[in-house]
Amino acid sequence: MQGSWLLLCLTWLIKLSAGPQHRTQALSVNQCGTARTQVCDFVCDCWDCSDESQCGYHRFSPILETSFTCDFEGSTCGWTDVSTSAYQWIPGQTSISSQATEPPFDHTLGTDMGWYMTTSKQRGKPSLTARLASPQMQEAAATCEIQAWYFLWGPGFNETHQPHLTVELMNANGTVILWRSPPSNAYSWRELVAYTGRVHGMFQIIFSSTQAFSETLVMALDDVEFRNCGPPHPRTCDLYEVDCQQGGCVGLDRLCDATEDCRDGLDEEDCDSVSICSFEEGWCDWVPENNTLSWARNSSLNVGSFSAFPTRDHSTNSWEGHFAFVNNSPQNPQSGTARLISPTLKVKSSDNCTLVLYTHLYDSDTHSLNIYYQTAKQIQLIKSRSGQLGNYWFREQVVFEVQEEFKIVIEGVIGAGQAGSIALDDLILSSGCIKQAQDRIASPELETHNSCPVGQFACSNNTCIDAQLTCDFKADCDDGSDEQHCGMTAFFHSTGGWMDVSVGHLEWAVQTNVTQAGSDEYYFGLQEGPGQMYSLARAITPVLGPSGLACALAMNFTIGPQGFLALAVANKNLGTHQIVWSAPGNGTVVQAQVTVFLGARSRPFQLELLGLEDLRGSKDPLLSVRNITFLQCDSSQVLSSGLSCNFETDWCNWFNEQSDNFKWERQKGGSEGTDHTTGKGHFLRVDPSVPGSLGSSARLVSTLQAPGDQGQCLSFWYRMDGPQIGTLNLKMKRSGEPEHVLWTRTGSHGAAWHRGLFSIPHQPAQSYQVIFEASRDGFLGTMALDDITVTLGGCKVQKHCFFETDDCGFLATKQHPWIWQTGIGGQGPLTDHTLGTSKGHYMITNCSENTLPLGQKATLQSPTFPSVLHTQCVTFWYHLNSSNPGSLSVYVEERGTQREMLSVNPMQAEVWHYSNFSVQVQDEWRVVFVAEGAGGGSSSYIAIDDFHVKEGACPKSGSCDFESGMCGWSKPLGDWYSWDWKEGATPLRSPSPREDHTLGTEAGHYASVDIGVLGMGRNAAGLASEYLPATTGSCLQFQYHMDFREQSSQAQLKVKLFSLQGERTVWSATGHQGRSWISQALFVSSFTEFQIVLEATSGAWPTSGTIAVDDISYTAGSSCDPIEKTEQEEGNSKISATGLAAAVVCSILLVIIGIISARYCMKKWRTPRGGRLEEHVDVQGFDNITFRDDTVIIPKLPNDGEME
Repeated sequence: MQGSWLLLCLTWLIKLSAGPQHRTQALSVNQCGTARTQVCDFVCDCWDCSDESQCGYHRFSPILETSFTCDFEGSTCGWTDVSTSAYQWIPGQTSISSQATEPPFDHTLGTDMGWYMTTSKQRGKPSLTARLASPQMQEAAATCEIQAWYFLWGPGFNETHQPHLTVELMNANGTVILWRSPPSNAYSWRELVAYTGRVHGMFQIIFSSTQAFSETLVMALDDVEFRNCGPPHPRTCDLYEVDCQQGGCVGLDRLCDATEDCRDGLDEEDCDSVSICSFEEGWCDWVPENNTLSWARNSSLNVGSFSAFPTRDHSTNSWEGHFAFVNNSPQNPQSGTARLISPTLKVKSSDNCTLVLYTHLYDSDTHSLNIYYQTAKQIQLIKSRSGQLGNYWFREQVVFEVQEEFKIVIEGVIGAGQAGSIALDDLILSSGCIKQAQDRIASPELETHNSCPVGQFACSNNTCIDAQLTCDFKADCDDGSDEQHCGMTAFFHSTGGWMDVSVGHLEWAVQTNVTQAGSDEYYFGLQEGPGQMYSLARAITPVLGPSGLACALAMNFTIGPQGFLALAVANKNLGTHQIVWSAPGNGTVVQAQVTVFLGARSRPFQLELLGLEDLRGSKDPLLSVRNITFLQCDSSQVLSSGLSCNFETDWCNWFNEQSDNFKWERQKGGSEGTDHTTGKGHFLRVDPSVPGSLGSSARLVSTLQAPGDQGQCLSFWYRMDGPQIGTLNLKMKRSGEPEHVLWTRTGSHGAAWHRGLFSIPHQPAQSYQVIFEASRDGFLGTMALDDITVTLGGCKVQKHCFFETDDCGFLATKQHPWIWQTGIGGQGPLTDHTLGTSKGHYMITNCSENTLPLGQKATLQSPTFPSVLHTQCVTFWYHLNSSNPGSLSVYVEERGTQREMLSVNPMQAEVWHYSNFSVQVQDEWRVVFVAEGAGGGSSSYIAIDDFHVKEGACPKSGSCDFESGMCGWSKPLGDWYSWDWKEGATPLRSPSPREDHTLGTEAGHYASVDIGVLGMGRNAAGLASEYLPATTGSCLQFQYHMDFREQSSQAQLKVKLFSLQGERTVWSATGHQGRSWISQALFVSSFTEFQIVLEATSGAWPTSGTIAVDDISYTAGSSCDPIEKTEQEEGNSKISATGLAAAVVCSILLVIIGIISARYCMKKWRTPRGGRLEEHVDVQGFDNITFRDDTVIIPKLPNDGEME
């Protein structure tokens, strides 16, 4: 029995160590036995809120820190696929290799570790629909909002083939569409907001994805949040509020307004005193006037599927209910107006006359709704709403203070050039509006003042300009009137073009304040709004742009202790909405000025102010904005040129491209590493693991550079470190041409500065821009830039070539050429060596009998290198297939004489092989590759990649002291993490050796893995040697270092052999091994060609510490002296029963402690494939691409002054 318990515990620990898998069910649901009528109703009735688990949401998302949210991390929250075809919803997770068919990262974590729901990849019939259904929910409040993030992209998107995503509500009354995705081809996560309206009883939410063509669709859904869907929170009501019987309060002005604010509907009872027109039976006493357009009455059931029409009415929240609407035709989107006129009214002397109505303004920024009152003498505008408010009915309220008889005129204005509609429902006149028997007021005559043709803007001096020239940050009208209402304002009696588009209890308005000097001070602040939602107050500018690189917005603001203020940029064409600055309340009143960098943006974009503040009981609201100014936003403005910058004082002439939230940051040296200039100064850095970095690339763009009189050399210093870091590209964009890549590096290059060089050729009369682009195709690591300089003349010949951007000046014979191609270029390796993907480039020659006959040679020559006094090491990777490709010989040519350095023949494994040789020269020299044909088959070839020339002699095969890079050691293809290359003085998140073993100093280098970044679940990082020949016995010696803060750490270092015979572990070490370097020698053998792989694993629980290796020496055909601390052939070592029992007891204790700690630390850890990392510590980078010596540029020795 005891043995059974031990076996059970061990089995459970093994399963746990594999890391959590994605679950479809939660661990606990409704544990307190709450009645079914109280489950999934957005109210926590159980002490642990388990009655609100698996409801399409969980009570709380510890990662997002939001309530009633499903982030899909480890659970589907009860969402179920209900599709009727093979096109279905499934849990998904991206990877570097699947970014063409999946989002580049999830939305929750912003990495490849997070989960989301995605649709299966089906190239089937168009119009297939995948449906994702929530569990049964119940009793949604009228204020209920569904916010989610979706990713929708496909290679065949165009105006006629647009797949779409819809959000539907299904209940006993049928199914209505709450939201439909707008047309967009943005390759990014986008926000959707849908409103349920008041729903009685049970209902479900359905996400439906429909393909519109046979191409594979990228569709994903993440972070579904239900906001304000439960009843109002219980609180003490104010003097002008009514207490709901089931909790919460309702203002007196919101009684009998056709919105149930109380869950029991108490606020909508006894409403006979008000006049409600729901348009269900007709027009009531309202009269639609015939004009250029006319109001019509209909239901969603009958008006068709035009996207701008409401999909339901407000009165019944169904598609059968009626409403009034006005629209133009999608085929003929002409402008026009329609007016709806009330009966003659008079204000009751003892009361106010109030009109409450529900409006639907959606899918157009050019439409507006105006409300007037008209007397026998005048017509007066009282309220105007315009802009896109959302696909729902929003409450408006207008109070009329008129002494004489009047009519209410509701005018719908349809703008030109865009199809759309305006709709009305539930017009409610309060008891203070007394209908008059006689009509003594004539129909209104409203003047139109625009004397310019459609598509033009009327300047104040009555001249006309193209409407596209308005709000472009430069005056095109002679009087500058085209820029007067574009958002730059002091708010003196005017909003300056800012338009309130709030739909909740708060709205923006111009307000005044009397200063101590007795003068009026104007500002833009919050006040109570008429809307029914509890969302942020929003105000937007007109359409702006284009803007220049240096464009910025400056403003003064005040924010209270609990307030919130933000500035966002919206682009309707792309369907994007990006917060570029925010200021949450910090417990005190803050008054400050801020300058927000906007950068270069194309037209059309709009700025948006977002605000939130609790106004209850506040006589003087605090949140306000003053004096908004645009700085250097004219795109035609000439900026200072020049590329050189050390970033010590500012950004010089470099700017972040403002496309998303992944950006370069200017930082001072410290825990994230030193700068290159002084070791204590500033540099630019980008970290893809920073929360909120949801962009696909960070782009640093120069100002426009004038063409020089001659070519130039661009020099810069870069750093790329971490086990999962992405790609750094140097690009150029010449005027009138698309940008192209000049230089690229991928994967970890170690925690050291490397120099990059590129020659900018002279092209007269053609200006250009230079761009540094950090691609977010890796998520753990950092990239840095410093000391960008430009000198006249071309750069020196580079002693390295990755063949990613061009052939680096390598020359081939014309008769038997070498071709520069990718893995998808046809004949050749499927992947290159640099990137390990089909998109990577290499040089290849066809060795088939027809192309390179027996004895014929194909020659490839490197550029000519200058003479050197010291020994040089030439390294490269080659690939010979198995179809008798012939042989590859390598020569060094000096003074016209060639000497053979090595010759290689096909190996057993058809993979990339590593080779090197040492050379000493006295004069200029070059390397010559010669492929000699052997009459091979039609698919035979020889390929070359990652050529490198380094200082010093080459190490033996399989050996490396890591002083000049990783030698032939690299990350195994397909591994998730890579080892890093660092020097002892470079700080890491976890403890690491201060000195290497080779030199015994802080300047020495070694290979290491920060175990803390691997997280839980025994995630592994591999470091593989080049392929080594078969051996009956050879000696592998190395130094290793395993120092962990947790003495009970289960982290492991293993030595494995990989060959055609399979995988074999020959040695391992577990846990803390001390604070010094330990020597290890192993006897290895293999009957076939093989690789040695050093594998570091994290163990089942998070560990802070570093595994490091140094001075690897492989001696072929040599035996090793035995070393006591060796475990040959893992699994042969014996463990005593006492030791086993102790291990099990310790493991169980660790599990118990871990479970307790996990609850407490939930917010402190981020999950890589189920594990979690501490968020409060800045994690130094890492990448899952590859860490190879060929991708490390080793600068000159310190005495040459080029590397610190």
